[in-house]
Amino acid sequence: MKNLLQCIILFIALTVPAYSAEQALAVTTERLGVPDVSQLALKAQNTRGSDITTQAYESYVWFHSIDLRLSRDINDNGYYHRLEVDIDADTSDAYVQVFAEYSLQPRYGNEYIFYTSSVFELYGQRNDDWLAIDTVLQRDYPRDEYVLTIRIFDASSGYLVAEISGYDDSSLDRLPLEDYQRDNHFGSSTTVGVGVGVSSGSSGILTLLGLGLVLFRRKFMLAK
Repeated sequence: MKNLLQCIILFIALTVPAYSAEQALAVTTERLGVPDVSQLALKAQNTRGSDITTQAYESYVWFHSIDLRLSRDINDNGYYHRLEVDIDADTSDAYVQVFAEYSLQPRYGNEYIFYTSSVFELYGQRNDDWLAIDTVLQRDYPRDEYVLTIRIFDASSGYLVAEISGYDDSSLDRLPLEDYQRDNHFGSSTTVGVGVGVSSGSSGILTLLGLGLVLFRRKFMLAK
């Protein structure tokens, strides 16, 4: 009986794939504006009044504007799993290379960096050197209201040169988000537990056998 139980446990371990560290918690794609460098002499014609009035930190780089969109609410509970952010940053220098870092923080919990961008260029106060990201939260983001923080770093020195968050701008605060796995479940969250008692004799073994067969069938169906 003991050997049979060990075989069943081994069977389940081999047939149920565990989450790999390579499976992303969030999947992000980015797009970059492509400034027309032949028109850099016209940059004075592209200056604008700032849309951002308060930011946590700015230096020779600052945030000019941020557009944010939330979408994809499968179970229609008011919490979304897709986050799109477009940023336009300016600099007092003629040209600087930077990269951006994005993080989310729940109401009670630690801040988590979900994306770091590639290096991109800022040309003075032009409006065509923007960065846009499109993120789908895959897993490990419980339903909550999150604070979004965006930081910009100088690509040469690694120094922080600009930062803004929901503590500065209300449009980045209390974002109703949850990951795709949670959003994909309709109705109330229900956990189905299978009780296996060692003292229950053959009934516990039958339960394990049934669980193993269900998992095997699920893997077989997914592989088709």
